[in-house]
Amino acid sequence: YLYRTRDGGRTWTLIVDGIRNGDFANAVREDPRQRGLLYAATELGAYVSFTDGDHWQPLQMNLPSTSVRDIDVHGDDVVIATHGRGFWVLDDVSSLRQIAMETSHDSTRLFAPAVAIRVRPAGFTGTPLPKDEPTAVNPAFGARLDYRLAATPKQPVQLAIFNDAGQLVRRYSSADVPPAYEPDTAGIAPEWFTAPSVLATTPGLHRFVWPLHYAALPASSGGNAFADGVLAPPGRYVVELTVDGTSFKQPLTVVADPRVHLAPSAFAQQFELARAVEAAQERLASAQVAASQLHDAIRAARKSPATGTDDPLRTLDAKVVDIAGIVDVSNPGNAGLLPPDNTHSFAFLAQALGKLANATDDADAAPSVDARNGYRTLVALLDPTLAQWQQLLASDLPAVNAGLRRAGRPELTLVPPGHKPEP
Repeated sequence: YLYRTRDGGRTWTLIVDGIRNGDFANAVREDPRQRGLLYAATELGAYVSFTDGDHWQPLQMNLPSTSVRDIDVHGDDVVIATHGRGFWVLDDVSSLRQIAMETSHDSTRLFAPAVAIRVRPAGFTGTPLPKDEPTAVNPAFGARLDYRLAATPKQPVQLAIFNDAGQLVRRYSSADVPPAYEPDTAGIAPEWFTAPSVLATTPGLHRFVWPLHYAALPASSGGNAFADGVLAPPGRYVVELTVDGTSFKQPLTVVADPRVHLAPSAFAQQFELARAVEAAQERLASAQVAASQLHDAIRAARKSPATGTDDPLRTLDAKVVDIAGIVDVSNPGNAGLLPPDNTHSFAFLAQALGKLANATDDADAAPSVDARNGYRTLVALLDPTLAQWQQLLASDLPAVNAGLRRAGRPELTLVPPGHKPEP
């Protein structure tokens, strides 16, 4: 039984429409930020009412059929206590509060997101608990973006995030294929693998979590649309959802971790240097991909050499290996070897830029003097190395290809990152 009074207790109305017989009520709470939005705790689960109790519907989701004894609305979250002595949390009910203000609940809509807190997820937190340990999944870090689809769209759902200047930060599509756990190549146990949030296309209410990162640049991402780039700084953003050509926009505010006290200018400086380092890594990654392709193509061509072509191929490959810092792992004698300690090689520069990226973007702090100097030093090494690589592509490679053509052999070709080779 649940009753409601509107006159201070002089008269009462039974409000149990939608609650199954036998789901005995233990508690009822009103949302402190949205009048008429009610949550009920019963012996077999939880219920929600958007109409001040006139009608109820299950708020079960993945909650087992268990006795819910009490409810507390804490900030944007609904917390329940079960008779199994477990606490469950429904994270961020901003969309439920907005639904309670609607007169129609069946239209496509992008809900106004709650303020997103830029908290850096912990890195290594110890070995995952055994599967028989009763634990729940922690909420994903990032901005929770809720949307509702009235029907299954005919085209892929698109979601984009723009910064305050209108520049594109990230774009997602329901057509994007998320990375899957591959036991043979993952190198980690499945407990460590975290699947990214994807855009659902079925009718109803859905949540997508933007991890507060810019998209990784093309060569660095390896074609993975879910690869993260640098962390977005605190500030104002705009979220745009596009469904079958119709766009819905909502503002999004990202705030700093409340435990961190850092001036906005420091966040801006950190972001600026992190993006500069990322751009240098992208330039290098593109060259690394091309060098690896060329090295493999040369090795394949040398397996069936033609007259007069083996020496030029071997000479070209030696230059590629030297510039890229490639270790030929096909040679048993090279097993376990590290790339040559050549401060101008791609391998060295990739490792150094990776360390600099971590030093720049791994904590909320303005860039140090060492980080700034390190960036200038590495760019001074990177530029001539890339120039040397471009010279190889412009001069050495065409000369070798000319010899291959004269011998009636296929030329050595490179495929740009993100493109598929011609059949």
